[in-house]
Amino acid sequence: MSNLLYSIFKFFNQRKIVSLVVIIGLFSGLLYIASNIKFEEDILKLVPQTNQSSEAKKVLENTNFSDKIIFKIQRKDSVAREDLTKFATVLIDSLQKNKLITKVSGVVNGDDVFKITDFIYENLPLFLDKEDYQAINSKIESDNLESLIEKNYHTLISPTGSFVKKQILKDPLGLSFIALKKLQKLGVGNDLILKDGFLMSSDEKSIILFVDTKFPPSETEKNSVLVSDIDAIVKDLHQTYKNIDATFFGAAVVAVENASQIKSDIQLTVSIALTVLFIILIVYYKKIATPLILFVPTLFGGVLAISFLYFFRENVSAISLGIGAVLLGITLDYSLHILSYIKKEDNIEKLYQEISKPILISSLTTASAFLCLLFLKSQALQDLGVFASVSVVGASIVALLFIPHVYNPKRKTKEKAVGIERFLQYPIHRNKWWVLVVVTLIIVGAFNYEKVKFNKDLSKLNYKSEHLQEVENSLNKLTNISEKSVYLVAYGSNLDSVLRTNETILDKLKSLKNKDQIIEIKSVSELISSKKKQEKKIVEWNSFWTKEKQDSLKSNLNLFGTAIGFKPDTFNSFIEKLNKNYNPIDFNDKNDSSLLPINDYVSNKNSFITVTNIVKIKEGFVDEVKRNLGKIPGVYIIDRKEMNEVFLGGLKNNFNFLMKGSFLVVLVLLILFYKNIYLTVITVLPVLLTWVITVGLMGVLHIDFNIFNIIISSFIFGLGIDYSIFITSALQKEYATGKKYLPNYKSAIILSVITTILGVGVLIFAKHPALYSISVVSIIGVLSALLLSFTIQPLLFKLFIGTKTRESLKLHHLIFSTISFAFFGLGGLLLSLFSVSVMKIIPVSKKVKMKWFHKTVSKFMSSVLWSYPFLRNKVINNTNEDFSKQALIIANHNSFLDILTIGKLHPKMIFLVNDWVYNSPIFGKAVQLAGFYPVSKGIDEGLNHIEEKIKQGYSVMVFPEGTRSETNKIRRFHKGAFYLAETFKLDIVPVLIHGASEVLPKGNFIIKKGTITAKILPRIAFKEATFGSTYSEKTKQIGRYFKEEHLVLRRELETSSYFYKTIVNSYLYRGKKVYNQVKLDLKNKRELYSNLLLKLNEKESITHLSEDYGQLDFLLTLDSLDRKIIIHNNSEKNQELIKSNYLVKHKKITLVNDFHKALALKSNVLIINRNLEKEEYKLIEDQDFSTIVILQKDVILENFNKYTKEGELPVILKR
Repeated sequence: MSNLLYSIFKFFNQRKIVSLVVIIGLFSGLLYIASNIKFEEDILKLVPQTNQSSEAKKVLENTNFSDKIIFKIQRKDSVAREDLTKFATVLIDSLQKNKLITKVSGVVNGDDVFKITDFIYENLPLFLDKEDYQAINSKIESDNLESLIEKNYHTLISPTGSFVKKQILKDPLGLSFIALKKLQKLGVGNDLILKDGFLMSSDEKSIILFVDTKFPPSETEKNSVLVSDIDAIVKDLHQTYKNIDATFFGAAVVAVENASQIKSDIQLTVSIALTVLFIILIVYYKKIATPLILFVPTLFGGVLAISFLYFFRENVSAISLGIGAVLLGITLDYSLHILSYIKKEDNIEKLYQEISKPILISSLTTASAFLCLLFLKSQALQDLGVFASVSVVGASIVALLFIPHVYNPKRKTKEKAVGIERFLQYPIHRNKWWVLVVVTLIIVGAFNYEKVKFNKDLSKLNYKSEHLQEVENSLNKLTNISEKSVYLVAYGSNLDSVLRTNETILDKLKSLKNKDQIIEIKSVSELISSKKKQEKKIVEWNSFWTKEKQDSLKSNLNLFGTAIGFKPDTFNSFIEKLNKNYNPIDFNDKNDSSLLPINDYVSNKNSFITVTNIVKIKEGFVDEVKRNLGKIPGVYIIDRKEMNEVFLGGLKNNFNFLMKGSFLVVLVLLILFYKNIYLTVITVLPVLLTWVITVGLMGVLHIDFNIFNIIISSFIFGLGIDYSIFITSALQKEYATGKKYLPNYKSAIILSVITTILGVGVLIFAKHPALYSISVVSIIGVLSALLLSFTIQPLLFKLFIGTKTRESLKLHHLIFSTISFAFFGLGGLLLSLFSVSVMKIIPVSKKVKMKWFHKTVSKFMSSVLWSYPFLRNKVINNTNEDFSKQALIIANHNSFLDILTIGKLHPKMIFLVNDWVYNSPIFGKAVQLAGFYPVSKGIDEGLNHIEEKIKQGYSVMVFPEGTRSETNKIRRFHKGAFYLAETFKLDIVPVLIHGASEVLPKGNFIIKKGTITAKILPRIAFKEATFGSTYSEKTKQIGRYFKEEHLVLRRELETSSYFYKTIVNSYLYRGKKVYNQVKLDLKNKRELYSNLLLKLNEKESITHLSEDYGQLDFLLTLDSLDRKIIIHNNSEKNQELIKSNYLVKHKKITLVNDFHKALALKSNVLIINRNLEKEEYKLIEDQDFSTIVILQKDVILENFNKYTKEGELPVILKR
């Protein structure tokens, strides 16, 4: 891919006019397509739809409670009520002219009142229930009836309206008013009365109006026009009526104010952020045009994404694109890396080779993570997924193709690191305090991870100004608009069926109210009924008005009426009404029933009918009431909390699925990219830890997830991936070449963090709670990603991949090493505890106890070695040594495992040990009881102790080198061991240990796979004079003998490919090409290299002319550490690879750049492993090499006339 990108770059670089035309044309075309897309602002589009939430949304769309704008018109005491009604009338007229308003309620037309009363009177049985008949029974009792007739008479002769007089004559018992009281129960507040045709407060100082809007509250763009119009109308009226104040409130008003505040916050913060960002970028890059260059790929990616969406969506969620705008930090990240690289290097081809892959894999992983949003059943989130993925990939490709053309910084020969660059060069991962801070954050995050809750209450994310809050509180006193109520909604496709369901609801509610679980019920079923219920009511009416009851009523009406002045036939029409033949009303038909103010409770949209009941439940009984009513088919229960839970309850689960899916996709892509599990783990683990810290700190700061910041978490996940991929890339390059790449990559990441914090984090100053929560989560997440990528990731790389001084680590080696050392520590502790407790009370002789204790210790040492499954232990005992006779045992010392290797050979021996072993708090007491002796006290002071142990039959184990060697090379023997042998007339048993230096070298705590071989050499009798007569002579002679035998053992065990795996593994993370070539070279030239090792002296000085990666040099020095290698390599890159390889450590390897200087350094052997120039042949001929080894077949042998050919594989020339 890098070659393709570089080819495209060269093509357009040679045709700059063509490239300019292509760019302008392509961008213009995309911009034109993008401009045709339509946006929608429905926040519910964010919510993932399930069968349940889709049904709930449909129910909610058919209710009108949240769609109204409520007006409160209030007069001062000095203003007459007539002026208040005039104000309201003018306001209503102005509102009704607005095309964005569908209906204004709260004013009652006198004609409508008459019609409603007449309608009820004409259908009286249908509006009465059992309780009402009890009231009627009370009314028709003689005493009550007489009082009622008298009251009616006084009303008639008073100056009241004709309507009242007519109504009294028509309905003397006031039965229609019983039904009208049911209408009052459906009112929005108990403190409202009907006065002058308006809904007024009981003190007659306020009028309440209700406005139905054309568009739902989610359509903020259209409703903002409406709110603006209303503001203008109210301001004009205030000019005329100085002492009357009109305020309004509603979901649409809140939504508009939220949208306005969001725009205001974003405009302010973004303008500040862009200004500061431009200044920072100009100062850092020292070029005014740089910020413009930087933003081009981001802009192009965004336009490309919108254009792409145009072909798949008629409408796109503006909210999703708004959230997608936070991708600025990710898309700029790619441009920043390219700019930072070009700022340091002017080789464009190298740019594409080194940085295109990490940028592309970073964009692909991030895009794949966002594409997981497509699995959510939410159009807005799907739009966000497509927008984010396309813009990220588009921005990365455009950045790679565009920036190298236009960015050409001025370079100085040598720039001194200043400011941020000096900070970036600081290895923060080596600072223990910073690491401690990060580890502490991880621990705190882990412990607080589960504390974070998901806030499903959207109302808490609304912004309300102080003025709007005051208006809401004022309205609440009259209308209870904020009173917490539960909505019970019966729904279906047939009104009569829905009414029957609603009647079942009402019966249940009344039952629960009788149990004192419900405070108040507002149900339309108390006013209108299903056909079956109406028929039942008609039967009840006819049953109630028996002939006797009618005759009695007629008689009493005439009696009491005539007594006070009514004519005898005054109420005959009413009596006749009692015998009328009533029929059920079809509420679907357009008749006078449409006058009933039930539209807020009964809704019919798109053949979906809902009938709503409002219930106030006593605290503590909410769940029980819901449980009882939730069993009724065709009923949906919603309260304010549950409204949000219906829509948002599934979002958290969907988000968990999203994160897991995203992580899985990213993991697969990284494995495919790196083709190595360790590089994948190093890259992914910081991302996971970023999530742990982010969520944990949210728990500490009591910040809940919500519908907005939970989506932003995807963005943090994407940034974390980017940072990790680039840091891994930088660490790989440093590991391969030894050059400092990390500061350059860090600079781009730092600028990306600054960009993100300025772009999103600056919203922390926003007033809107949703924006504030987004900014807080972004700041925490981005800074966590930064800290982890700068501290933990380099440490992980150092642990698993290695450094200049240490090889790479295998995870299974780490796990089982930990297990083995834990086993060793626990066993040592138990032995120590056993030695100071149980050993003292066992009722046997000390001799017997010590015998079994030593056997236990020996078995334990053996078990520790066997506890590591990848370690083989081998003992070569050709002389059948059984250690039955005391002896001084000596062995070479390269590893901690040497003690265990010797200790398992025989139980009856004591060791001379260092203080850390003797005084260890874990196994020190066991060591002391076993009779080991600390050499720090001096041999002379320990002679008595050692002599006593020898008399008890114990052999003495000493490492004559005194300390561990860091390589397999045996160091000089000290005299102490041989002094002891001479003092106590002990035989000497040499034990050769092979392989321990490779399995567990000094300073390492990870046991590797391998074999440890212990070879017991023939016992050297005390009287034997072969190695001298004094301990000084024996020290030298036996030391020489030991080294010779050790070399023989090495030649036996170290086959031609013994070090091949070690060498190949050292190139594992230095590039796939390098690794494969080294592996192939060692495989193809196995016999050649094997013969070469045998023909070269162990202490040979060699000059090597090569162009390979150093594999032969490492093979020569691993075979013998005493070999001195002078390397002249034609490739600067290969020189860097050799220098940075950890195998250089403890080797006598010198790299020389200049050919003349390489030859000037004296050596005996010259190895030619590359083609030579003519001048080089002559220079070599002038040198005094005793041997020339030719490994390259194209070397011309005739140019070496002074040398004689002595071999074919390899070709060896002797002087």
